[in-house]
Amino acid sequence: MNRKVNISVENLPDSLRGQINGVESATDNENLALFTDNKDVRISIESSVHGLRAYSNTFNHYDLWGRFVRSGHKKLPLEDAPKKTIITRRISEKVDGILYEGEIKITPAVVSTRQEGEEVECLVWPSDREEKVERALIRLASKGKIVKINFKSGIQYAVIFSMNELAQELKAVGQSMPYPQIKESLEALQGSKLSFKYTATDTKNSNIDDSFYESNMNFLSSLHFSGKKGQGGNVKCVACLNAFVHNMIDNLEYKGYYFNRAQELKRGLSRWMMLRLYHLWRYAAPGKTYHFRLLSIMEKYGSIYADDKITDNKLKALRRDMTTTMKDLIDKGAISDYSISNVKEDSTGKIIDYVYEMHPSDEFCEEILTLNKQNKRIEIQGGKRIVENAEIIDEERLEEIVEK
Repeated sequence: MNRKVNISVENLPDSLRGQINGVESATDNENLALFTDNKDVRISIESSVHGLRAYSNTFNHYDLWGRFVRSGHKKLPLEDAPKKTIITRRISEKVDGILYEGEIKITPAVVSTRQEGEEVECLVWPSDREEKVERALIRLASKGKIVKINFKSGIQYAVIFSMNELAQELKAVGQSMPYPQIKESLEALQGSKLSFKYTATDTKNSNIDDSFYESNMNFLSSLHFSGKKGQGGNVKCVACLNAFVHNMIDNLEYKGYYFNRAQELKRGLSRWMMLRLYHLWRYAAPGKTYHFRLLSIMEKYGSIYADDKITDNKLKALRRDMTTTMKDLIDKGAISDYSISNVKEDSTGKIIDYVYEMHPSDEFCEEILTLNKQNKRIEIQGGKRIVENAEIIDEERLEEIVEK
């Protein structure tokens, strides 16, 4: 695979050229070289019925937050906008021994769109459509379509691509969209605002004080297009990633996963659950299980909110949705089986929640082992792990290290 991005200041869009001192590709920048290093994570045809799989990266806790709108308003003309447009969700995730707790706020973008032949300004909340486009965008970045741009005002990481390249990534996983929809999704990601504040508690070391964070940014920092009229697929695009994602790349706070395995699933909940398994089930092995409570997971996904009143009918509907997703994960070969147990109210005996226990398939365990080796190798190369006597490491010794 050719990771080199042939780009210079001269062939960037006019909106960028005057602001830039230089551009570095993944072949020139160590952090981006690690982010696009995926040569060792393709499962051989002999060991997998699915053959070689498309590799991408997912950001540790950022991609687990409920950043996308699953229900309610997704696109509305401005005149039909509700009084309350900002969506607030809770953050509660434990990743790699760090407990993240707080809240996130999502402010919709204002996007100009054509309706019945006229230009209409609409509020667009980032929803399933935008999530698909963002995943495809990071897939392109993971393949090497990412650069470091030295702006006069500072440094940003940006994905360099054509509309056709992004459309092909979506088509490859059965998510084809016309160019106008892809462009509108990108504009919605750039225009939508993300505000969050949270604490990060190290659960493995009580001597370390909790850290507090608060930030306001857009899903994409900025967006630029250039091309010729009538050639939608050939339009060149530059999508600058936000500062939070930039820092996660620098700090190696991402993990590899198989893009097509997660994104080929038709249902949004199934795709999200598959990505979640890649994140949190990093010790998946025969005999080990993964537990979750239905209401908690559906709140994390965004189907319900913390203060929602859950009626019997609503609980049944949520269980039906999760049953369908469990079947999807079995069909996809991620889990071999699952079981459900009731959670009852002590005073009445009424069922108020369900606990799910999932069993990984042998195939998924093999995938996780392969991805963990890759993740450890990248951490070693990036200096995140301290390895004794690592001045010279041959291939046999490196394999021994990543197996531990």
